[in-house]
Amino acid sequence: MQGPYCCLLLLLCLLPLLATGLEDPREPLPLPFSTSDPTAHLLRGRPSAPVRPYSLSLSPEDYRYAPKPRHLRPGRLRRLLGPAFDPFWMSSEEPLGRNLSAKEDLETMSRELAEGSGRYRRKLWREVEGMELPPELPVDMVRSLRRWLVERALCRLTSTWVDLGPVFWPRWVRHTACGTDPPSCSWPPGMACRPAQLTHLKLLAWHCWAARPPGPPQCAWRQIPYPVVVACKCSCR
Repeated sequence: MQGPYCCLLLLLCLLPLLATGLEDPREPLPLPFSTSDPTAHLLRGRPSAPVRPYSLSLSPEDYRYAPKPRHLRPGRLRRLLGPAFDPFWMSSEEPLGRNLSAKEDLETMSRELAEGSGRYRRKLWREVEGMELPPELPVDMVRSLRRWLVERALCRLTSTWVDLGPVFWPRWVRHTACGTDPPSCSWPPGMACRPAQLTHLKLLAWHCWAARPPGPPQCAWRQIPYPVVVACKCSCR
């Protein structure tokens, strides 16, 4: 394709794509916390800033106290977590074939991910259908061009299972990320797939705080919000 058709294609690919801000639902959790606990900021009633996905420390050295076997009874922990337990996102045991998770078609496994992907696909289609193209272009070429633009700009998710360690339950959580193959979602290259929407899972964290008067620390399982990526967009930044 040469001449005006090539210029037209370049201009269309450089048009800004629709974007939405990161969702930041906040649910107050007025529970006691200790500044030495890496999960403390998640337990505050009014977080000072949105929590970035996967920003919690997973180093055992950052957690002074670990739950004992009597605190890890699966039945009791399932009751504490209640309906927030989602087997797509979490597992109390190491998932089978977890190293192959990056090849999974996540949209067919999660209604939430399918809805997020479908929402951005529809936005892209509305954008390209609103473009004014030269009337002399054949109908088949217009249809193919619009389809190519949408497919090029779609961003898909990949995932890996991550072991959060014994102070979280369930300790295995699916971490989703924006796909990087191909590296750029635009032509000419320059734009990349970046997180566009988050959701917050509910996990249990083993939380300890100092007793009053000074004595042994008190510990308990507390629900915490755990942000994960559910949709990506093609963006310059």
